[in-house]
Amino acid sequence: MKIFHGLLGSLLAVSLLLPQVILAGSVLHINAEPGVSIWLNEEYVGKTTKEENGLIVKDIAPGNHSLRAARQGYNSTDAQLEVEENQTVEWRIIFTTPVMNIEDGVKRLDTAMIESTPVGTIILKSIPLNADVFFNGKSIGSADKRISFAPAEDYSVKFVFQKRELVEKFTLHSDETILLIADFTKGEIIKESAEVNTSQGPAEIKMQTARKKKPALFPHRIHQGMYGCETCHHGMDSEGIQTPYTEGMVIQHCVTCHNPKMENKKLSSLTQASHVKCKGCHKKVVEESGTAGPIGKCSGCHID
Repeated sequence: MKIFHGLLGSLLAVSLLLPQVILAGSVLHINAEPGVSIWLNEEYVGKTTKEENGLIVKDIAPGNHSLRAARQGYNSTDAQLEVEENQTVEWRIIFTTPVMNIEDGVKRLDTAMIESTPVGTIILKSIPLNADVFFNGKSIGSADKRISFAPAEDYSVKFVFQKRELVEKFTLHSDETILLIADFTKGEIIKESAEVNTSQGPAEIKMQTARKKKPALFPHRIHQGMYGCETCHHGMDSEGIQTPYTEGMVIQHCVTCHNPKMENKKLSSLTQASHVKCKGCHKKVVEESGTAGPIGKCSGCHID
């Protein structure tokens, strides 16, 4: 018995000295021709194969990792990998010879104004990577795909990999994010959903006055992430005196109080109240941190 316990203790001590790969959730797909040897954190994990369209390494812990690839006749190559939780990462390894490289020397910046409508996000993944994806019957290329600003409605998606098919039908709700993982190693589609709590209110609010001037678009969700509800919301008692926000308070539209009937004529409209609150807060934040939302430019908030 003493000999057994001594042997067990020795094995445990040796295992602690061996290089280890901590496993936890994300997937690395090495996309390369067959026969490439791969090391993760200086530990050999295998060679790329035709069957896996490369090599798949599952359950990688979030954080920074080192990668190395080697193949006879080519210089070995190293890469640094930063992995987030539940993320799919593709490492493409291409065999080539040195070529002249010409790059565009102009930095281009494009900005789009997005209409506020009921939309959500759809994330489509596959294991192995690069399964063909058909969204509502139309090909959209190979996985992984992220579909943003998808209208809140019914959808169908089909994944195809090496003549095998996996199909899923689902309904996307407003402000919902749906993740579909087509795992061909298990022959199933895994579905996860994260829906925004409706008590948080809309993601964006279009503030329109009766005078039909250009409305202001207020990014409600962004401000929720930076400040508490009491920063903007409040109430008014029977004598017309402002009362502070309390947890569970019913949130009413600003014009419920800020209208021509209000005694304080400096705040007796939605426009006046918004300018005082929003521009005043932006000026204060600029003084404290040096940067904030629009102050003097109408187009910073008002849209066509």
